Amino acid sequence: MQRLTLVMTHQCNLDCRYCLQKHENVSMPVEVAEHAIENFRCALMAEGEAGFPISAQISFYGGEPLLERKKIEYLVTYANDRIGGLPCSPLSYEITTNGLLMDQDFLDFAKKNHIILALSHDGLAQDPVRKDRGGKGTSEIVDEKLEMLLRTFPDTIVMMTIHPDHADLVAESIAFFHEKGVRSVSLVPAHGERVSWTDEKFAVFSKQMEKVKVHYEQWNQGDQYFRVIPFDNKIRNYIRQKSADSPSCHFGCHKIIVDTDGKYYPCTHFVGRDGFSIGSLEADVDDEKVASLESLRVEPELCRECELRDRCHHTCACANHGHTGSLGSVSALQCEYEKLIIRLADEAAANLIREENPRFVERMYRN
Repeated sequence: MQRLTLVMTHQCNLDCRYCLQKHENVSMPVEVAEHAIENFRCALMAEGEAGFPISAQISFYGGEPLLERKKIEYLVTYANDRIGGLPCSPLSYEITTNGLLMDQDFLDFAKKNHIILALSHDGLAQDPVRKDRGGKGTSEIVDEKLEMLLRTFPDTIVMMTIHPDHADLVAESIAFFHEKGVRSVSLVPAHGERVSWTDEKFAVFSKQMEKVKVHYEQWNQGDQYFRVIPFDNKIRNYIRQKSADSPSCHFGCHKIIVDTDGKYYPCTHFVGRDGFSIGSLEADVDDEKVASLESLRVEPELCRECELRDRCHHTCACANHGHTGSLGSVSALQCEYEKLIIRLADEAAANLIREENPRFVERMYRN
């Protein structure tokens, strides 16, 4: 799939304790977005002419993208007109939102236009971690928005970031989402200079993930299903003998991120960071810059000898940079997290891949 990400704004209506963005008051002009969509259209046409199957997705990113809701609605209509007629599978869209600005009218628009919505929600840690710009907790309104979202999109993914100070709430938060009717949760530990993961806090997190594994096994019995996306990914990649180092994660490969000023970046993590622009709408992709950055993704010698190397995200440039400030250096936190998730996923798979759990088996083995 070819992907285009448009950074609609750097501004946000939340002030999350782990967020590394500057939240400058800048947004993408319509003309820049239209130019990006036209370039994307040309790239898709070239692929089609070369005989490659075409599949395309446009993501709207922030800050909080729904601060630019009207612009997004216009651009979806514009892209449908410009790209929708190409001989490819239906053009889809993706938005990850904190949910505060959602209403039923927008959800109806999203359903009509193949927009995949993911909700950022930290479960029982929402209030202490994800306050609004005035310092007020947001759980009450976001919980209401979640219920509204699930009525329209029952398969909505919840994106959960774990703050080390609240690692003890992970399992209860997963149970909270399950009770609300959520069926897919993605979770990651927060990283960067605003958080500190001590050995003690990671030990708490590890015990919580043991409990999450128990929930995962319980809620995937028979025809039931509940996705903990890190577990699902590890299990499915192992079954397919697919490396965790997906080609889509490499710089400039299969996706392009366009910032508000038209500059290109290889990943949303690097948007606005000095030295990481890989081109622009006017100048196209700078292949030399891409190659230069890719050359910094050197696999650490310690990882080369590890039996889990093909199942681990140790070559993910954005994760490495977020944890260590280097594209090729893996943090101790990332290493321990990967080993933990792989072990728990394997234990769960050993208990769940049975004939009496047809839905789980189908999910793991389907193409």
